[in-house]
Amino acid sequence: MHGNRPSRPWRRLTAIAAAGAIIVAWAAGCSEPEPVAAPTSTTAARVAGSFQPTAGDGTTVLSRFSGGQWFLGDVPAPKAADAGAEPIKVGFMNVDSGPIGALPELHSATDGAVAFVNAELGGVGGRPIEVVPCVLSNPLSADESQACARRFVDAGVVAVVGGIGLSNGPALEVLEQNSIPYVGGIPLNEPELTSPVSFQFSGGSPGAFAAFAQDAVQANGAKKIAVMYAEYPALQDAAVNYGAAVARALGAEVIEVGFPMVSQDYVTPAQKAAEAKPDAIFVGAADLACAPVMQALVDLGVEAQVYMTGACADNKQVSKVGADKVTGYRFNVEGRIDQSDDSVDTELYNLAMEQYAPGTSPRSAATVSFRSVMNLWSVLQRLGPDATGPQLIDAYRSSVGAPSFDGHPYTCDGTQIPALPSMCAPQQVIAELTGPDQFREASAGWIDVPAVLAASGVATRAPGA
Repeated sequence: MHGNRPSRPWRRLTAIAAAGAIIVAWAAGCSEPEPVAAPTSTTAARVAGSFQPTAGDGTTVLSRFSGGQWFLGDVPAPKAADAGAEPIKVGFMNVDSGPIGALPELHSATDGAVAFVNAELGGVGGRPIEVVPCVLSNPLSADESQACARRFVDAGVVAVVGGIGLSNGPALEVLEQNSIPYVGGIPLNEPELTSPVSFQFSGGSPGAFAAFAQDAVQANGAKKIAVMYAEYPALQDAAVNYGAAVARALGAEVIEVGFPMVSQDYVTPAQKAAEAKPDAIFVGAADLACAPVMQALVDLGVEAQVYMTGACADNKQVSKVGADKVTGYRFNVEGRIDQSDDSVDTELYNLAMEQYAPGTSPRSAATVSFRSVMNLWSVLQRLGPDATGPQLIDAYRSSVGAPSFDGHPYTCDGTQIPALPSMCAPQQVIAELTGPDQFREASAGWIDVPAVLAASGVATRAPGA
């Protein structure tokens, strides 16, 4: 899941894979649907006043945006890195395949973003970036994740771009010992949310649930909330200690409904939630669990406002139930739908993905990795091609309101959410489904999750602590 563009193609939905029907579903705070006019085209109709890509030179993406503004100011002219120069090595760790937590689009988007940087942004000071990949065959293996980190150290990487994994704690320990920053990805567990070398550009599950509570209770006056969640420590803590706790702090009555992490039965927890007659239901589910949960709520005739993670907004999930059945459902996203500027980041992302990561849908979690690479590149570009891991860590830690590619400006000084110091950009937007592949921005712009948590006094400990 990374302008005033109600007619731009819907994309950027973070799909979090599951074991059985759910396992890592709660991380989908990184997903950004947008309304569409022509779902088959990534450059279809746009809002009046937004930048119109030109034909360019017929080869490069950047040439199509000459005269436009992106996250770093003027879009630069395309130039290639020196293929013969010594590469700058960057690690990447991810689950590419298998039944648990597999997000191959994170890998392909990382490779695509690096290819774009090398082909059109001159690499870093003329030196190309080289990805050192480490694919986890067992996302639950602490030994395997640690072995990946050691491989990165041996390869001399300057940073590691995050993917997804369920046991990344041991890897983070190795990176800490060697002062190697872990940049972006999809944060699931406590080390990724709190490590001094982890810098995250999403809100993770705490951000999602806090945003649900703010929108439901504070913005829309809900008096009673049902919170459904899989009984996995990280998700349970986020649902209970952030979603439920914020709702209670805002004055709502809350019922908590847990269900097994690996489940085939969503009717029972949905029924328990519905029987409480809540004004709103928060659901921690994604990917394979999305459609079954939606179907259960539809079959039960639930009239409460339903909030689900952004991954569930994916049309491949919604279509299984029927968009007409779940119109009005709300989802957390990490990109504006109704932007007021003319930034070309979104169009540039779509076209760069088409050219450098063909076959990978830009509607997927690819946005997370692409944004991570671009944000890493921008810091490396500022520091220079000889930048070290410790220098990168210092640069991120000192960042306040730094521009993020196609996302909310980030601040990595640990003050956004004190209990989760690695969260650099936890702000969220709430999007409401209005039709097949179409959404409207339901929140009043960005929800300032850090401010919500601070005002409610909720952010007292990290998930898993």
